This record gives sequence, structure tokens and C-alpha cells, in this order.
Amino acid sequence: MIPWAIEYDERGAPWVHIELRSAPLWIVESYLVKLGGRVVEPERVVQGDGWEAHMREGEPVALGSLRIGRGYLDIRGESEVALETLMADLGRMLMRGGG
Repeated sequence: MIPWAIEYDERGAPWVHIELRSAPLWIVESYLVKLGGRVVEPERVVQGDGWEAHMREGEPVALGSLRIGRGYLDIRGESEVALETLMADLGRMLMRGGG
């Protein structure tokens, strides 16, 4: 399972921040759609029932001559329950071999 934790913004709204490794944004987007979301902006914003996900590319990670893609996913929820429900399934979908 990928590590994640619910945090709270300045208004007390729950959100989750995830650093993605080796999971292209188009795949992450397809996972979010499978979990009930709809694409608002391709490879950028997906909205679901009680949550909204924002994706962005990051700089690749270099391990010697190997370069691993990196992205970021921020999911804001209307409640902790909405985020916990989404992350229970999304966490398993985002597991990647090799770390």
C-alpha cells in the first residue's frame, strides 16, 4: 500500500497529498474515473462524489542512469470518510513494483 495520511488545510478541510512514482498521470486519471470520478481537465483535475483530485507532473527522479517519472496528486474531500473510501481502493491501484 502506498503511504498516505489525511491532513487539514487552513479552513479545516481534509486533503491527501501523494507523490507518485512510475505512474503516469493518464493512468492515475483512469483509476480515478474507475472509482467514480469524471474528468474536468484531462490529466489535471478529476471530480468524484465528495472529492476532487488535482494532478501535476514533477521532475523525474534519477537513480544513476535510470530516470523514474514523478507526479503529484492532491485530493480534497468534503469529509474524512470520502477520502478514506477513495484511498482504500486508489492506494491498492497505485502500488507499483520496485518501490
